[in-house]
Amino acid sequence: MTQVNPDSFTQTTTTSWLSRLGSSLTGVLIGTILLPCAIVLLSWNEGRAVAAAAGLKQGLSSIVEISAESVNPQHNTKLVFLSGTATGITPATDSWSGLSTAGLLRLRRHVEMYQWLERESETTSNNVGGSQTTQKTYTYSLGWTETAVNSAQFKVPAGHHNPAMPLKSQSFDASLVKIGAFTLDKNLVQDLTNFEAVETLTQAPAGYRVQGNLLYKGVNPDQPVLGDVRVTYSAIAAQTYSIAAQQNNGTLTTYHDAKNDYKIALIEPGVVSAQKLFADQASTEKLITWACRIGGFLLLLFGFNLIMSPLAMLVSFLPFLQGLVGAGTFFIALGLAIPITLITIAIAWIASRPLIGGGILLLAVAATWAIRSVAIKKKTTTATA
Repeated sequence: MTQVNPDSFTQTTTTSWLSRLGSSLTGVLIGTILLPCAIVLLSWNEGRAVAAAAGLKQGLSSIVEISAESVNPQHNTKLVFLSGTATGITPATDSWSGLSTAGLLRLRRHVEMYQWLERESETTSNNVGGSQTTQKTYTYSLGWTETAVNSAQFKVPAGHHNPAMPLKSQSFDASLVKIGAFTLDKNLVQDLTNFEAVETLTQAPAGYRVQGNLLYKGVNPDQPVLGDVRVTYSAIAAQTYSIAAQQNNGTLTTYHDAKNDYKIALIEPGVVSAQKLFADQASTEKLITWACRIGGFLLLLFGFNLIMSPLAMLVSFLPFLQGLVGAGTFFIALGLAIPITLITIAIAWIASRPLIGGGILLLAVAATWAIRSVAIKKKTTTATA
């Protein structure tokens, strides 16, 4: 280990060719596990997307619009839609600071401590003969962070000791929230996310003082030192919401569409239509679907890369050859991951939406043909050269 300055340390290690080859063989095992995991993720995700699309369509077509002012037993167990002012009958309160206001729905305490942070950077270089040199640099600096940093796990803990964090971030919810004659269940309350910063604080616990919109433990917020703590708040006040949920007597709770195995509990601030609630949820479902699709595709790509990584290691005694083989195996992995992803998605949709599934399947065939054509053209060009 080489000391650059008191808060920066560099470590240089060299890994032999045999060790790198052994690691690549381990990668083959990991890659073999990742492939079925990726396919399961893609299949599950498409099934979830199909159920979401069907459940939202069915829910919107059967929803019953009601008044928040009274409970009609005829609507029990039905999916209902209403708008009204949500109020915390027993408002959200942080007992530590005593912060609360009448009707407060939710309160969030955000705590940060000024502490040592470790940042790691790494550079690697391949050597003639197949070995690899890795240089890791650990840099230490003081900064604000919400998470307690365990300095005992630092690469160089000496001189970078963090004190224990005296307080943690936490959320507080009103234990009873009413909207007209109805009570919101806990899950619906926790779905409220339109927090706004609390700009005015009037009192502080012992050891802290009010400094603008925060509570501060320390001498000078403009010149923080190790162990200083600052606390800010955000809250959701009583306000109007629009809700689509199941009526259970006087309680609004999550609606379960058994036919499509889909759950509906939608809530947004303001007076909005049921159509907008469902359209916004459909957009959210699409984002989740695409995130899982990309995740499944990357797992396939990474898995195939790991499986073929020993090929690059076999020629790694010459770094330029390793780069060429690595690029080639990546292209092969890409050519496998794309069609498998598309075919898995298509199969999941064919049963419920044949046109969509068939279109995706045609796209998979086209992608496979295009990748194969590029590979053949590249091989022909290389042979001619």
